[in-house]
Amino acid sequence: MSRLNAPIVTAVDGSELALDGVRWAALAAQRENRPLRVVSVVEPPILQYGSAIAMAQAYADASRAFAEGALDIARDVIGEAAPGVDATVEILDGRPALVLRELSSRAHLMVLGRRGLGGVTGLLLGSVSTDVVAHADCPVVVVPESPRTTGPVVVAVDGSPVSSAAIGAAFEQASFLQAPLIAVHTYGGNAGAAYFDRLHDERQQLTDEAHEALGSQLAGALGDYPDVSVTTAVTTEAPATQILESAADAQLIVMGSRGRGGFRGLLLGSTSQSVLQVATCPVMVVPA
Repeated sequence: MSRLNAPIVTAVDGSELALDGVRWAALAAQRENRPLRVVSVVEPPILQYGSAIAMAQAYADASRAFAEGALDIARDVIGEAAPGVDATVEILDGRPALVLRELSSRAHLMVLGRRGLGGVTGLLLGSVSTDVVAHADCPVVVVPESPRTTGPVVVAVDGSPVSSAAIGAAFEQASFLQAPLIAVHTYGGNAGAAYFDRLHDERQQLTDEAHEALGSQLAGALGDYPDVSVTTAVTTEAPATQILESAADAQLIVMGSRGRGGFRGLLLGSTSQSVLQVATCPVMVVPA
């Protein structure tokens, strides 16, 4: 389906981290002149019999009341962060991850807090966010607590088809944010010792080829977004390490859901998972 007028979708569950996601989504909707759709998903109670029916109904009523309260707070946050944004709020029934997955098929972008209510201390990425990032049909932005609103956009480039999609999304976001872009490309197979055992001329050839490959991958987007200032980071370091180093002061990281070396059936690659777990800025994961 066409996503020309598709909304930016975000979800609330009563947690502060979800509200950080709402703020980011509201500002994105304002920048991109798109509608904003805020949902709160209520899981239906397990069917009961006898006297337990009344208890199940009471639980359902309390859950909806809590969701309505969370949406009321979200309205206030949107009004403060991005007044004038065309925003709608609604309660949906079902399992949160499945409902959000389905919504992603009709969304331009989905924005989620890194972890919501019920999260276990020490697990930085919640189960719902993990599931949606892995299975969504649209790009998903995972927002940490108190995200930065200044600094560059960082994009991971590895030559895979999903990396090409990430490049386009990163240039678009950098243009909207009026921010510089850092393109990160690693090479050498991440076999540090093996790489440095090569002859100097071989190493230089690999380096030159890596710079050339990165330049060719960026060429189209550079022409489409002449307003975006680009620098590159080409290294033999492990991808996640270099991405996080380059993003020390970034306001957004953009990467594909799974790049080169990914196993068929694993929808979220190891580099994406590593970055999502520890990044101190929002991370946009672009599907294939």
